[in-house]
Amino acid sequence: MIEENNERFYNNEEKLDFIIKYLKLNVTEIANLWGVQPNYISKLREHTYDSLKPMHLYAFSSSFNIPFEVFDKNIKYANDIKMIIENQNRVKETSIFNNNEHILKTMEGEWFAYFYPSNQFAEVYSIKTTIHSDGTVTDENKNGGKLLIGQNQSIIVKEAFNSKNLVVIVFDNHQVAYNMFHFSLVSKRNHVNREMLNFGFFSRKEIEPDLVKEVLGDKEHLQLKMKCDFVERISEYVEILG
Repeated sequence: MIEENNERFYNNEEKLDFIIKYLKLNVTEIANLWGVQPNYISKLREHTYDSLKPMHLYAFSSSFNIPFEVFDKNIKYANDIKMIIENQNRVKETSIFNNNEHILKTMEGEWFAYFYPSNQFAEVYSIKTTIHSDGTVTDENKNGGKLLIGQNQSIIVKEAFNSKNLVVIVFDNHQVAYNMFHFSLVSKRNHVNREMLNFGFFSRKEIEPDLVKEVLGDKEHLQLKMKCDFVERISEYVEILG
């Protein structure tokens, strides 16, 4: 039975308008997210034309922690949308990670990770990575791990097959709808027990090394290696401070 004053929606534009009002969202933030002018969002809310793409809806739901299922064609009433959003908020209170099936399904399959290696004389590094339907992750070097999905960002945590050190990859949820997106990577340097921060990108397609270098740009701007003297200073102050 449909409750009285339970608004019915006939398209995703109407749902978008309702959610913006219900959650009191900032229209300018949404416009910046989509790379459009705020008046474009206003036109959508007025239902003047039907032009919302799945990519827009996915970026919107990921960035504002709104379950993508609210845009399912079978969800037609305001109370249903409210219940879905409230249930999502209750889950968020118990864990910083969630079971966002849409993000998992979007990321499922093979990706190619590109970044610069720690060796200053080496070219760009590529590693084929597979994300499985249960969220587990494997790569061509036999490293295994897990995809952990957060509200705005997610991480892939892998354990290196040989060293057993952790490799952590962080990226923005709203970007995974594209076939290429950037990430931050923290790992140990090869054969050296010191951390290194790398910036790189994932691609659905394998890319030629020359094009990868063109996308990445200068190595000095995409890599930060921890210095020996930093660790030494910590050791000194541990002794001084007791």
